[in-house]
Amino acid sequence: MTFHKSFGSVCIVVMLCELLVAGVVTSSENDDEYLTQKEIILEKSYHGLIRENETLVEITPLIKVNEEKICNFHILKKPYHEIPFEIELVNNLGILKARRTLNCENRKSYHFEIVAVYCDGTPSNTANVHITVIDVNEYAPTFLEPSYVTEVDEGRLYNEILRVEASDKDCTPLFGDVCKYEILNNDEPFSIDNEGSIKNTEPLSHKASHNHILSVVAYDCAMKESAAIMVSIKVRRVCETKYLGMPERIDYTSGSTESLQLFPNARLDLCDISCKNEDLRIHSSIALKTKHISFGCDRDISNCTSSQKVKDLLPHAAEWTKELSYDEGVEPIFHFDGSTGVVVPTTVIDHYDFSSQAFSILTLFRHNSQGVTNKHVKEHIICSADDHKMNRHHMALFVRNCRLIFLLRKNFNEGDLNIFSPAEWRWKIPEVCDNEWHHYVLNIEDPSKVDLFIDGVRFENSIEDRHSNPEVIDDWPLHAAHGVNTSLAIGACYQSLENRLKHGFNGDISEVKVSLNSVLTAEDIKCGTTCAEHLLPPKPLQSNDEKADSANIQIKENIEMNEIYIAAKNKHDIEQLMRKVQYINIKRKPTVGRRNIEVRTTLTCNNESSLRLPPIETYIMVNEPTAPLGIDIDVGSASLETSDLTPPSNSPKIAISGTSNKMVSYQEIKLGVHILEKTCIETLSKNNGKLEEKNHLDSCNVVVFPSLNPDHEDIQIDGDESLSSSMDIKTNINKDGVEMIGKDTISNYINVLRSLVYSNKKPAYYLNRVFKLSCAQQSSQYKSGEYTLTLTVLHPKQTLFKSTNLLPSSSLSKVNLISNTNTETTFHLNSGSINSNDNQSTDSKVYSYSLLHTNDVQEPKSHIHSFVHKAEGSHVTMLIILVSVFLAVLLCGVSIARLKNNQKYIERHQPCPKISDEGLVWDDSALTITINPMQTDVTSDASSESENSESEDDEALKDGFSHINQLEWDNSNIFQH
Repeated sequence: MTFHKSFGSVCIVVMLCELLVAGVVTSSENDDEYLTQKEIILEKSYHGLIRENETLVEITPLIKVNEEKICNFHILKKPYHEIPFEIELVNNLGILKARRTLNCENRKSYHFEIVAVYCDGTPSNTANVHITVIDVNEYAPTFLEPSYVTEVDEGRLYNEILRVEASDKDCTPLFGDVCKYEILNNDEPFSIDNEGSIKNTEPLSHKASHNHILSVVAYDCAMKESAAIMVSIKVRRVCETKYLGMPERIDYTSGSTESLQLFPNARLDLCDISCKNEDLRIHSSIALKTKHISFGCDRDISNCTSSQKVKDLLPHAAEWTKELSYDEGVEPIFHFDGSTGVVVPTTVIDHYDFSSQAFSILTLFRHNSQGVTNKHVKEHIICSADDHKMNRHHMALFVRNCRLIFLLRKNFNEGDLNIFSPAEWRWKIPEVCDNEWHHYVLNIEDPSKVDLFIDGVRFENSIEDRHSNPEVIDDWPLHAAHGVNTSLAIGACYQSLENRLKHGFNGDISEVKVSLNSVLTAEDIKCGTTCAEHLLPPKPLQSNDEKADSANIQIKENIEMNEIYIAAKNKHDIEQLMRKVQYINIKRKPTVGRRNIEVRTTLTCNNESSLRLPPIETYIMVNEPTAPLGIDIDVGSASLETSDLTPPSNSPKIAISGTSNKMVSYQEIKLGVHILEKTCIETLSKNNGKLEEKNHLDSCNVVVFPSLNPDHEDIQIDGDESLSSSMDIKTNINKDGVEMIGKDTISNYINVLRSLVYSNKKPAYYLNRVFKLSCAQQSSQYKSGEYTLTLTVLHPKQTLFKSTNLLPSSSLSKVNLISNTNTETTFHLNSGSINSNDNQSTDSKVYSYSLLHTNDVQEPKSHIHSFVHKAEGSHVTMLIILVSVFLAVLLCGVSIARLKNNQKYIERHQPCPKISDEGLVWDDSALTITINPMQTDVTSDASSESENSESEDDEALKDGFSHINQLEWDNSNIFQH
């Protein structure tokens, strides 16, 4: 019984335990479900962005909750970490804000956790928040140094002079990195790269500027600019080893046939050269450059081959050459354009058989290869062809495809018709197409031996071209043609079937001569090519030790004698040799113009180190002889003046016309003005009573007075590249002006002259500039006079004219002078001259300028510009100006008439003084009363103010005269005794 009771109680206990465990399990499951619902309230992580200058955080994704369940948020703070944020619940959203503005430079990001709080106070799951601070470009770059100072040597180009560096406090690469540096003053010869490295773009000169101050700024990658800093670059003077005392220009009088020392004051400054005197060797070369002269240099052929030996086929005074385009001068030049040529009369050379006897051809020509596009076109210098029936060429010298070709065909009676023999020689030489003058001689001793001499030197082919240059072509002899003779032509070839000249030459030919029955000797060839002008080497120095001198001194010259080489072992000897170098021109009438001289010097030490000095460039100016040539000149300005000299009947006349005065403002002259834009040149000659236009000039010179200051004055050619590519004019610009040399058309010379641009960066230093233009034709035998242009700078100055009641006596005299004097100014224009009479007394801004007249004139700027520039524009503008001048004169006349009427009215109505007591009469027989004319009566003020004038000019004039008219002088007894 007891057992049963015990077992029953155990079962009850077990059942109760099972129920308790089941209840606990159920409770645990409910709790887990509740917690899961809380955890999904917030996302696992949030990302936010905030700008430095803002407090609101842009959160992604948005913190969304249900306000019915969630009542607040908390930021879980960690120890030792500041979290400058707060979170609020607004409209079911968690809003994050910064409690203060943040600084990206101090801290770029923040990390923390947040929880949502249920309304019953229980927290939700936690969420990570990552906030990044966005940088704002609040800082500009700053340089590490407040300024930079450095020194450099003059005359050098540096890869880097110094490096400047700047930094930026912003925290991001866009705003915090420096991406660019810039030099603000662009007129300095320096550049800077993006790394801050400064270098010079041209060699610096201590003489030009001993200190360059640069203003440098830095930019961050968002192009925010820093404050400018000063960079001072000082230029150290460097002693430069060079020649001193070398003249810039050497004048030589033509026709003197005397030698001239080129460098009589030459001195060599060696500075502190690190070489012992016994180890030093000095080498100098002096070169005379005359390629720009018509034939490469002045040549005197008057004493060369005799007239009996050589026949001239292109004389300038012959009847058959008068139709050719020809430049008369010291050395004649004929122009051929491919369609012209002449036939030599039989009286000069009768039907000569060139294939049967020896002969020579001598010619001097310049081939124009630019105008020839077809490589198969023949351009004949000389040609002997059938005179009728056929077009066979017997002998010819022509150019084709930049080859000089000589043709010589045997006649039928000189051998078997079936045997080939040399008939054509083709030389491939560069001289034919270099557009330069060259002297050619062909010696034909027999049809199998032909020698070519170019500029006096026998043509020798190279080893590679010994079989192909010249290329020799064989041909059959010509067939018999009874009754057919030959015609000899120059510049083309006669085609008898067409009865016209064909295969013409393009270029210039100075002479074509032939030597019949014999060939020219080496002396004859050399005489025709030797330059009449050359350098004379110095004579060896006189010394007691001649052997030592020969070892220490070396003197050489080339065959043409246009280059001299000297060497010495010490400074004294090289200076003495240099001073004795001379120039001479033995031609009776040398070509007037410039000859360039170049001096190159090298210093060598025994240790094989060498120093090359900067080359020296100077020039010899061959001037006209002092005695005039008796040629008439015409130079015109706006109105051409006739020369007093009567020209010869056939002499050419060069007339230059254009504006004689040109006025420019500060801005215009700084940008550059075309000084000769209105220049015209005409060259005429009288031949049998008929005017013939001469289309070519040899040279033109523009002389500036005074000389240019290269620091701020400059003359350039506008469009230099396009001009130089199509013209034969060589232009040299220096501080004395512009020199143009080269045979070319007048139109091309005018184009170059009108393209000259003069600029002046400091126009306040000058009142005017004088430009003198002269041109020459036919190797300077005929020259123009000097056409003068005065370029006047309009200087602004402030002068105030006011109509006042109280004027000083000096001002009153000036007013009277301006009112009563008509200022006359003459402006020279293309169409003529115009006189302008203007009275200007009330303009506040006045420009002063100076013309070529004896008196100086002042005019307002607006008046000058409207008058000068518009008058040069068109005839309509000229008519408007004339009408304006007429109205101004009429207005002045009306004003003067009104002044006279006012004066008469005042004299008639002036009240006579009354004497109250005859006993009080003054005895003023010996008394002189002087009244200050500037004291004004009250009544005169009232009367002057009551009158009204029609213009400001009338008011100034009337006011100026009213003070004088209202003063009464009692001068009846002033000069009585």
